[in-house]
Amino acid sequence: METTVNWEELGIEANRDRRREVRIPLAIAIEVTGFDAQGKFFSDVTRTVDISECGCSFWLKRRVERGGIVAIKVIANGRKHPADQRPFLYQVARSTASGEGWVTGAAKLQAESVWFVAFPKPQANKGKKLETVK
Repeated sequence: METTVNWEELGIEANRDRRREVRIPLAIAIEVTGFDAQGKFFSDVTRTVDISECGCSFWLKRRVERGGIVAIKVIANGRKHPADQRPFLYQVARSTASGEGWVTGAAKLQAESVWFVAFPKPQANKGKKLETVK
């Protein structure tokens, strides 16, 4: 009994975004603090690439190790340290070299959200399951 794979459908499935939530491409001014890949403390004022209810991507001047913890604080109205805004903890999931810096993806570690955004509900997976072709 020999089975073969429908490579066209497999390719479509592999390229589908499998994230559980919607990512919104927004450039929000943030301050990121933590320890870089060399173990040195840093504090960068930067911007997000995209945000979601459970995570975000942002630009950094340095690489942060996967699994590292960073604190993210939104910079409101050009003020670096708004009195009513506290930092939120995120765990780094990836750090990819891009141009002169690193695009870093991170997942939040707290139930509250740092973003002042109402996120859309994720849509049910409308794709069909892959079937084995004989």
